[in-house]
Amino acid sequence: SVINVVSMFIEDGLVLYEVDGSGRRTDHKSTGNGEFADFPMVLLANGFSASASEILAGALQDYDRAPVIGDTTFGKGSVNILRRLENGGGLYLTFAKWFTPEGRPIEGTGIDPDIEVVSRDSQKADIDQLNKANETLESIVAGKGALGSARP
Repeated sequence: SVINVVSMFIEDGLVLYEVDGSGRRTDHKSTGNGEFADFPMVLLANGFSASASEILAGALQDYDRAPVIGDTTFGKGSVNILRRLENGGGLYLTFAKWFTPEGRPIEGTGIDPDIEVVSRDSQKADIDQLNKANETLESIVAGKGALGSARP
């Protein structure tokens, strides 16, 4: 699960929390030891990044663990369940919403990048994002920071 993935990159702490329709909060904390907590990294995201990838991006961003490069993510930050109906149909219910460790909602807003790289041409955007990722990662490795703290 995404909790396990985030747990590889942070030593301890909140990965996300969800709030249900009655306002009850459930915390989801790191389950690992952060075996790659010092591993230099960046995270690429765009409007097709959704759900678990947004949890990953939001958590790594909130911990200033990795700068997010690209475009704002999709904004699918809800917990859903499919209820089967007697007539063979189904009812898809949303019963909770996800929030980053710092309390930023994911649903409907997505995760904004630390470094925005967008283009109307998706192939050009992909190449530009990879180039910016390489440049940023080289800067991190050279000791010039992860740029995550540059987020407003």
